[in-house]
Amino acid sequence: MRVTDPRNGKQAPLDHDLQPRWAKEFAEWSRQECKHERQELRRGTNNAGMPVIRMQCLDCGLRVGQAVKRPPNADELPEFDDAMHDAYNAARKAALEKVDQKYVDIQLRRWKGKEDGDSYYTQAHNAYLNSPAWKDRRRLVMERAQGLCEGCRKAAATEVHHLSYAHWGQELLFELVALCHDCHSRYHAKGDHEALVEGCKTCLHASKGSWCRLFDMPMEMALNTEGPCTFDREGYEAAD
Repeated sequence: MRVTDPRNGKQAPLDHDLQPRWAKEFAEWSRQECKHERQELRRGTNNAGMPVIRMQCLDCGLRVGQAVKRPPNADELPEFDDAMHDAYNAARKAALEKVDQKYVDIQLRRWKGKEDGDSYYTQAHNAYLNSPAWKDRRRLVMERAQGLCEGCRKAAATEVHHLSYAHWGQELLFELVALCHDCHSRYHAKGDHEALVEGCKTCLHASKGSWCRLFDMPMEMALNTEGPCTFDREGYEAAD
């Protein structure tokens, strides 16, 4: 689904997890529509400029129901306050635009965060994996494992996995393990890594497992001291 940015009229497609959140707030906005519980008989003119007597809602200013027969005290009735209805409609429109803008802004932050995340995570991490420092650290981990996967101790170790990104670039050797491809895949498939910071689970951008949708990278990496979110959780937004 798409939501229109009230500032420029452009539409932004919302991520699937944001759509039910927007729908919930839209439903709440709809429930707040005036029920015309307070009404008063008033006088004025219709669209053709003819005198008319009708009920007017005292909360939203809408003219309610059909015109009625002119009563004896018609001249004593208050006049229609059409400005009240204009103000009500403007306030309702502003309230809905506030909801739309909220989710457009969340989506824009995600796109911006993803761009920044790609720049930081993809480029910086790939550069690090090609550096002499990583190659030396990888060699030490493989030597420690004696060529065998530290997950199953059966297959040959072919990949080195981060148990934590807390010291990314200067990892302690116990933060790295040598794995075969199957064990490495099994580890990532479980989703909820033990290194996941508990507080991130209540974040609006927390995906299933340990992935940050805002920065499009593992939460552990986003929360690294040099990461885009940092330990201060600069990108954190409460889900509710």
